[in-house]
Amino acid sequence: MADIHTLALDAMRTKGAADAAALAAKAVAGEADGTYLTAHAAEVPTWRQRDYSDVPIGTPYKWQGRVYTLWQAHDASQQPDWSPDKAVSLWDLCHTKDPALATEYQPPQGSRGLWQEGECCAQNGHIWRCLAADNAYGPAELPERWEDLGPIGGEEASE
Repeated sequence: MADIHTLALDAMRTKGAADAAALAAKAVAGEADGTYLTAHAAEVPTWRQRDYSDVPIGTPYKWQGRVYTLWQAHDASQQPDWSPDKAVSLWDLCHTKDPALATEYQPPQGSRGLWQEGECCAQNGHIWRCLAADNAYGPAELPERWEDLGPIGGEEASE
């Protein structure tokens, strides 16, 4: 007979798997954008070295504090360097329109990950909102395409 601790862990794993599956279904169906996925990152499974050949395109995974969606089916079971941040042809980086969820600016991954109007990032101690569609440049490179929303946390950033 299982103890209460084991039963609780099993119940948590089952609930977590169900939550992740529901979120993945929304993402694959196009019902969950980058803002939604970022806000629900706790429900997104962490990327691991495995076979993604049968995983539906658009399924979200998180890696190093960022949420990515599967762009191309592939088998990474023997490829430890095919993580979403390195295998840019296989993954798409999610961006958020919520300034409170903004992560550090990351350049686009080829044609994917281009910044869209309203999406937010952090750079140089400030939060920025993109003002242009299909923007390949960050706030430091092309500041006229970004609106400075102020220091992270509302405090003056130190240089």
